[in-house]
Amino acid sequence: MSEYSFIIHEIKGYISSLFLIETNGKFLLLDAGCSCDFKKVKSFLEERGKSLNDLKLVVVTHMHPDHAGAVKYFKKNNIPIASTEGAYRWYRGLGGFIQHKIDTFLAQFSARRKKNILEPVNYKRKFIPDYLLKDGDTLPFFPDWKVVFTPGHTLYDISLFNEKGKVFYLADLILKMGDKYVLPFPIIFPDLMKKSLDRIKEYNFDTLLLAHGGLLKERGLSQNFSKVIDSLKETIGKIDKIEFKIFYPFCLFVHDKWVCKIKQCR
Repeated sequence: MSEYSFIIHEIKGYISSLFLIETNGKFLLLDAGCSCDFKKVKSFLEERGKSLNDLKLVVVTHMHPDHAGAVKYFKKNNIPIASTEGAYRWYRGLGGFIQHKIDTFLAQFSARRKKNILEPVNYKRKFIPDYLLKDGDTLPFFPDWKVVFTPGHTLYDISLFNEKGKVFYLADLILKMGDKYVLPFPIIFPDLMKKSLDRIKEYNFDTLLLAHGGLLKERGLSQNFSKVIDSLKETIGKIDKIEFKIFYPFCLFVHDKWVCKIKQCR
């Protein structure tokens, strides 16, 4: 089958890479992608003689448009969605409404930078997951995959780790642009981001799956990656691109930023 007990399929989405995990004819989708990515996933399955009926679970790691945008289409096809409470909390209130608009704009900004043909990325800012995930949980139907809480980019980000295969899906925790590793924008919770990066060091992995960067494989990758993590921690709080400097103040309206500040989340 493969060197893993499963097959990793990478689909190039509108903005990010989508990873379909195939295990004994069943499929797990790591993040829903943008709203326009639903058709890509459907076509990918059909080209291999499969259908959406073979897709048993979609995991949403956080609520940004390139990760949660296609949720409504999967739900319409009765495919269960697993996510955290961030699915209905992150964009709540007036601050969440503003943040949702900003994130949708940033998604299209990213598409323009990639010189993609522009497609709609509008999506609902809240949904109720069929399965609510917490740190340390295993995924429904796919118990080899463990939930690792990695906030910082938002308050509810998760990553997914497969111990047997030594595979780590980091979603947007770390990005790879060309030959350079970078952190996502925005980092709304810098202290939590530092802790999340340190937490990655606790795991032994040979394969990384990055929503922005694709599949990276190297024996003993986790040992070599510690230096990358340390260097990335040094960049937290530094915003080099002028367009990001303009948008960053508006990213602080989100409701949970103030809740966390009052509770002194560390």
